[in-house]
Amino acid sequence: MTEMIHAELGPDLEAIVLNLIESGKYSSRAQVLRDSEELKDWREAQLRAFDASIERGLAEIKAGGGVPAEDAFERLFKKYPDLR
Repeated sequence: MTEMIHAELGPDLEAIVLNLIESGKYSSRAQVLRDSEELKDWREAQLRAFDASIERGLAEIKAGGGVPAEDAFERLFKKYPDLR
């Protein structure tokens, strides 16, 4: 048998959860918590992908690749003249 865990959310979070249920977006507290866990996992995966992208960029720069910032900004200013 699975043991149930009960936690005090505090008045602000409790109000948010109840509002989500009353609005019909969720049918239970458990559904809200499951969805929040999925969103947390998604956010963490996005952050890992972002970190990996930064690491790849830094490795490219160390290997002599990349574009000098001045050149990159100049290209952006030509493409989007309203940025100046």
